[in-house]
Amino acid sequence: MESFYRILRFGKSNSSAAWAAVLCYIIYTLFQLAGIGMIIPVMDIILNNGSQFEIQQDTSLELKGLQDWINSIVNQGILRFGSFGVLWRTCLISFGLFLAKNIFRYSALWQMASLRGGITAKLREALHHKILKISPGKLSENRKGDLLARASSDVTEIEYAVLAGLEIIVREPLVILGSLAILFSMSVPLTIFVLCIASIAAFLLQLVSKRLKRKSNIAQGKLGMVLSALEESISGLRVIQAYQAESRQRYHFEKSNNAAERIQVSVFRRRDLASPISEIIGVSTLLLILLYGGMQSLDGQGMSGAALIGFALFFYQLIPSFKSISNGLYNVQKGSAAADRLFEILDKDEDLKDSSNIIKGQNLKSGIDSIQWDCVSLKYPDASGFALENFSAKVNRGETIAIVGPSGGGKTSLINLLIRAIDPSSGSVRLNNVPIWHKDEASWKISEVRSMFSLVTQDPVIFQASVSDNISLGDSNPDKKKIAMAAAAAQAMEFIDVLPGGLSCILKEGGTSLSGGQKQRIALARAMYRDSDVLLLDEATSALDTENEARIQKALDAAAINRTTIIVAHRLATIQKADRILVVDQGKLVESGKHSELISRSGLYSQLVKTQTFAD
Repeated sequence: MESFYRILRFGKSNSSAAWAAVLCYIIYTLFQLAGIGMIIPVMDIILNNGSQFEIQQDTSLELKGLQDWINSIVNQGILRFGSFGVLWRTCLISFGLFLAKNIFRYSALWQMASLRGGITAKLREALHHKILKISPGKLSENRKGDLLARASSDVTEIEYAVLAGLEIIVREPLVILGSLAILFSMSVPLTIFVLCIASIAAFLLQLVSKRLKRKSNIAQGKLGMVLSALEESISGLRVIQAYQAESRQRYHFEKSNNAAERIQVSVFRRRDLASPISEIIGVSTLLLILLYGGMQSLDGQGMSGAALIGFALFFYQLIPSFKSISNGLYNVQKGSAAADRLFEILDKDEDLKDSSNIIKGQNLKSGIDSIQWDCVSLKYPDASGFALENFSAKVNRGETIAIVGPSGGGKTSLINLLIRAIDPSSGSVRLNNVPIWHKDEASWKISEVRSMFSLVTQDPVIFQASVSDNISLGDSNPDKKKIAMAAAAAQAMEFIDVLPGGLSCILKEGGTSLSGGQKQRIALARAMYRDSDVLLLDEATSALDTENEARIQKALDAAAINRTTIIVAHRLATIQKADRILVVDQGKLVESGKHSELISRSGLYSQLVKTQTFAD
């Protein structure tokens, strides 16, 4: 239940709606009990053929005086209005009570809508906020499909748990307590008998539901695997079809789907067993009540026939309440299991946060004079080896540095360290000799560090927004003139002009309506618009053909003036222009120098060039 209470704390801003719902449920319960109580005088009038009642001035343990008081009111009504007059007036009052009951129930649900909507919206917001604050490496521990499942189906389960939980806390206990109070006032022995049966029912239902939380947690995990398999098929569809791997992917998906089906069937069967068990117990108890009470009534003892019917109605009112509690407890258990999965993400350490010791009296507004990887080692979560190991290198202001080497050697990791997409396992990354992050030394603020870099990756990210918004990404007050200049400098205006709306054209998610080269040019325009002190190009021209690359390279050359540029590249034409080349292999710096120097050394760089790993 700890997860459930933690969920409710997300509804703090909607607490007024919660209290309003509680009040409406209390009034609803009072009207519900009063409406059922009105049935007794109606039945008395019918069973007594409209005659008046004998009133016994007796107040016993079973509170017969209350029944006599009701009979007295009915007698006065019969004298004044006649039997039929009392009958139709009583029916009308009963209708009014049930109408008011449902009005207040809907009012409670109306308020609950605000609470439920507010909680689920804040849960999704908290999840998204958390994702933005943890490193991509830590995030990769959870598959994309599994994260989507937590943000969708898990949040939906939590939403139902909130509603069921509030009904358990407020409405159903009130109905049960009110009904039991009336039942005790009518017959103590019968009510004790009911409580004994209810205890047996609770024990049986507990046997059915005690494993539901664990089963539900497993079911949600299996569903996350199904969504991951589906996402994998969608994102890799072209490759799957090209390699005729449909049967393999179908088998992979069906294996996950069948596993999810088996566990869900088990959960459904356990859940569905609670309702028939409770109904069978309820009906059996009702029949025993009628048998026991009817025997006393026929012997001239105990309650009248109308009172016995009223007792049965009040008892039968308990059955849906207990059923609601059993179903509600199931939903709370299932919601708690979903909440545990969601809180697993929300409770992850925010590894990308400012150091507790921020440097004072210095800033980066004047620019970055030096970038240094100082004995950096890096190991990604769950990786078997180091991506970088004791790596040291320095870049000075205005230099153009190319980072090259075999695939998987750690080139992109060096870029990720600069923008704090991940922090080193040991060593430090320094700007102007101040660490980006260090547990012992004063460090830069993360926002100040990132503001100094413009990044273009091999796979450009295009958001579902206008072309202008994609180019001015991160700018809360974009400059339209600057956007157009950046797009022109990136050689992107030639295709932007033919888009419907030009710079105002809304691009689809992922830029599916654009070619790879067009997406890359928008990403380059984004970097030029940002106009940061350091330009990071991670295979930035890999998606462009030779002609476009040559045109964009001119723009990049112009952008690199008075700016530090760090390039991860594989094309020789790009590498040769660098002031210095860092050759990285298996996470280590193995060579450093100009193109001509490295060729003359006949080392790894020379071998890569000779084997045409680089190409013009």
